[in-house]
Amino acid sequence: MSRPTKRKKYTNTLLVDGDSLLKTAYHGAKNLYYKETHIGGIYQFLTMLRKCLNEYRYDRVFVFWDGQFSGRLRYDIYKDYKSNRDKDFYNETPPSEPELFIQKERVIQYCEELFIRQYKDKIIEADYGIAYYCSQIKEDEKIVIVTNDRDMLQLINERVGVYVINLKKIVTIDNYNQNFNHHYSNVMLLKMLSGDNSDNIKGIKGVSEKTLLKYFPEFSTKSLTLNDIFSKIESIQSERKNRLKTLDNIKNKVTVGIQGDDIFTINEKIINLKNPLLTESSKEELDNLFCTPIDPEDRTTKNVIRMMLEDGLTMAIPGGRDGYINFLQPFLRIIKKEQSYFTKTQN
Repeated sequence: MSRPTKRKKYTNTLLVDGDSLLKTAYHGAKNLYYKETHIGGIYQFLTMLRKCLNEYRYDRVFVFWDGQFSGRLRYDIYKDYKSNRDKDFYNETPPSEPELFIQKERVIQYCEELFIRQYKDKIIEADYGIAYYCSQIKEDEKIVIVTNDRDMLQLINERVGVYVINLKKIVTIDNYNQNFNHHYSNVMLLKMLSGDNSDNIKGIKGVSEKTLLKYFPEFSTKSLTLNDIFSKIESIQSERKNRLKTLDNIKNKVTVGIQGDDIFTINEKIINLKNPLLTESSKEELDNLFCTPIDPEDRTTKNVIRMMLEDGLTMAIPGGRDGYINFLQPFLRIIKKEQSYFTKTQN
């Protein structure tokens, strides 16, 4: 009788889109104050992160933040990028939400004390840092990304899932079609053709995701390429007496955006997370972040408790002042893992 196959053991990594989680936390707890200071973003961010750590046994946690000029690399390719948000990619401007900015800096301090690895670069967007990590995934590793940014769905594969904050669930290959009406491998192509209103990326004139699914139902069932779309357009138009203008717009690259005939090239460059826009220096910094042990000196849970008392978080935690020990329990496993890794590298 043959032995049962030994189940492969994976290390589990959590990658957090920091600004996405913090904005959700901040706007979801607008009424939480301590001594007339709003603390909702800080408290809810840590609470939501704690929930993730409590539900799954992660070995390492990374939080990726947007910097002051993050998105500049996309802007340099496409000058209308995020122009609907009044964002300046080169000149310093006051934060649009000063209170949120202050809480972001404080959350970064909490993460430092809790041995959570963080990355923040002036011009690199968080999604590129996350995408780069996913491109370096180890053979024995599984990853969960925490975000509300649907662009990150591009990164889903057999060992990468996305916890969509608003859906309150991890989306994987297995349950993707239960949550979205297209195949997981077609996220980038859909956005390349239809654009992305949230980032002011223009698509083909008259084309929406609904249009594409109507004329190309294959979007829901299998992986497609731009050439597949062109071939299908010819097939559809050849059978019609009157050609569909919308489909000819795709073929002829008609857009209301500034991309012109380069629309597919430009949109792919700024949307495709499988090939993240990074500088050589940012790649080097990220590589160091991924493997360099965290020095435990001056990092203690006492510091965290002191900060929680200063910020009034202990007043919001169930159990009051005695509840913060229980609140920190899910973080302690990460702390011990990182301390152990540091110790091993010093021997």
